[in-house]
Amino acid sequence: MFPKFYTVFNYASIVVVVIFLILILTESIPREAYVLILVVTVIILIARVALRIYLHSYKKKSKGE
Repeated sequence: MFPKFYTVFNYASIVVVVIFLILILTESIPREAYVLILVVTVIILIARVALRIYLHSYKKKSKGE
């Protein structure tokens, strides 16, 4: 269950970041919103790294048992 959730989260986060990039490059959003988008993308990055570390330890535990 958890690995499938991580896979969906991983691809969804990439899609969100690409959408943010397109919005910035097409200048569809005001420059004041760039900081908010940066904060959201950094949070997504931290969540992806944390989930990857947790998934690695989860797989290691399940293999050992």
